[in-house]
Amino acid sequence: MKVRSITKNKGKPVIGLSPSDSLDKAVTLMMENRIGSLVVTDNGALVGILSERDVLSILHDKHAMWTPVTAADAMTPNPFVCHPDNTLEEVMSLMVEHNVRHLPVVYDDKLEGMLSITDIVEELLKKAKFENQLLKNYIQNWPDAEEGVG
Repeated sequence: MKVRSITKNKGKPVIGLSPSDSLDKAVTLMMENRIGSLVVTDNGALVGILSERDVLSILHDKHAMWTPVTAADAMTPNPFVCHPDNTLEEVMSLMVEHNVRHLPVVYDDKLEGMLSITDIVEELLKKAKFENQLLKNYIQNWPDAEEGVG
C-alpha cells in the first residue's frame, strides 16, 4: 500500500495556518479538530509544521506565564486504558476510535506501562520485516516442479 491510497481515502482537508497566525489560533484549531499538528503555509507553499511538541516547547520557554496552572487543570481524567493481554489490533482500534496516541497499560488497577502509537508502528514494522524475510526464504528454497515428479 502506498501513501497516496491512504491520503486519498482520508477525506479530511489538511488543516493549517499562516506563519503570522497566533499560537492561540493554532491551539484552538488543534483542539477543535482533535489533531496534533498543523501545516504552516505561505501563499500555498509549505513552510513548516507546528506540532503539540512545538507548543510545549514554547510553553517551557515561557513558563512564567502558565506556572500557576496545575496538572489537574490540564489533564484528561479517566483516560482510556488497555490491558497487557490486549492484541495490537484491539489497541489500534481503541486508539483510532477515540483519537488517542497513548494508552496507559493497566492490570488489576495497577499501572504496568504506557503504550504509544510509535510503539505499535515499530512492532508492526518488525513483524512485517520478519514475515517478508520468511517469505523470501521460502521462495528461494522452493523445490523444482520436476523434483517432486517421480
